Amino acid sequence: MEGLAGVSDWEQCYATDDDDPAYLHGLAQLAGDTNATVAGCFDAGATEVVVWDGHGRNRQQAFTRVTLDPRATLRKLEVGVPIRFDGLDQTTAGVVMVGQHAMAGTLNGFLDHTQCPKEICRFQINGEEHGEMSQFALHAGAFGVPLLHVSGDEALCAEARRLFPWVATTATKRGTSWATCELYPEEAVRARIRRDVAAAISHRAAARPWQLPMPAEVKVEFAYTALADPIAAIPGVRRPHARTVAWKISDPRFIYNWPSADWHPPA
Repeated sequence: MEGLAGVSDWEQCYATDDDDPAYLHGLAQLAGDTNATVAGCFDAGATEVVVWDGHGRNRQQAFTRVTLDPRATLRKLEVGVPIRFDGLDQTTAGVVMVGQHAMAGTLNGFLDHTQCPKEICRFQINGEEHGEMSQFALHAGAFGVPLLHVSGDEALCAEARRLFPWVATTATKRGTSWATCELYPEEAVRARIRRDVAAAISHRAAARPWQLPMPAEVKVEFAYTALADPIAAIPGVRRPHARTVAWKISDPRFIYNWPSADWHPPA
């Protein structure tokens, strides 16, 4: 939601009251950008479009409150080892991301973060900094499915161009600090999203799944030592620094699964 057109404030994404006017505004923007994306998919000849609500605050309830294009099918993210995106498999032509934000530590990235906005300073895969966009690209790549398009602020779009040059982008705003941004006109942004998504799908032969040799190493630097303590105590996790933990994954689908009592990384 942080990267949506029309979203310019933390409360629009994270207000604790479900009926807070700011949060309801954010949900309306989510519907607007998502439906523009769905329309672009069908413009390009898609026969099926699956939507997942990946914004944690929404608890997968956003589209019970705002209207999703009826041509699309709402599916669930299923918690497990690995996490499962219901409907994502080898038959999927491609995936796109709506309203995404830049990775933690991005200058002028509006509400930039990776997973936990005020806890994680740096997230690395095989020694290179990545964010949530990369996590999704890697998870989809496990099925041979490429990331085709992302929408979000200028910083997110620049991140996509740097890491995944084949991914099309649509900028929704320009971040001016962590908490401030310059919004672009909503209707113009949504017209561009629709156009850019359709073009990305039409040219998907030029895209490729993001795949890495396994095992891969995940390394996370936290804001302070206490956040690393419980993860460092789990078998298979190493601790190169007081605030930093690292572990290996044997399957790219495990990129969303952090060491816990339910899952130990390979030693």
